Amino acid sequence: MFQLLVIGGASSDILHLEHRTVASAGGAGMYTAMAACRGSSRVSLFAPRPDPCPEPLKLVLGLLTEWLGPVVSPEWLPQFEISYRSGTTDYLKATYGAIGMLSPTILPTDLSKYAHVHVTQLGDVTKQLSFIKACHERGAKQISAGTGLMFVNTQLQEIRAVIQQSNYFL
Repeated sequence: MFQLLVIGGASSDILHLEHRTVASAGGAGMYTAMAACRGSSRVSLFAPRPDPCPEPLKLVLGLLTEWLGPVVSPEWLPQFEISYRSGTTDYLKATYGAIGMLSPTILPTDLSKYAHVHVTQLGDVTKQLSFIKACHERGAKQISAGTGLMFVNTQLQEIRAVIQQSNYFL
């Protein structure tokens, strides 16, 4: 079975839908990890790990092979409040919380057991590059990375370096 390590975050979000507001799990790392689980992969997530685990993230916790990373209070998770009303997406609030605690120095020293490592944008392309470098140094077999339009618009040179240092780019 394919074994994947996703480096990124999980967040505790509030979504304003057309006719209701809901609490939801979110985060690029969590979304990538859950998509891979759906595809029958064994998935580990390297992200701030809430203890106790908030209700919306309990399903995520149950599907992961392992959740690595610093243990944090749920209040320290990244939090986003997003409105999807009137056919638009509006970010009303964004706090990155404990994502700043993630550092390549606390990654497992041997990544060779993973068939693939995916590094999300981590809110900072320079930080993403440092994780990609550490993954190479720690024996990652294949590395992919992804980004968002905001980073392409503001850190294009760094994004080019991410593309060059990754096997796959999203």
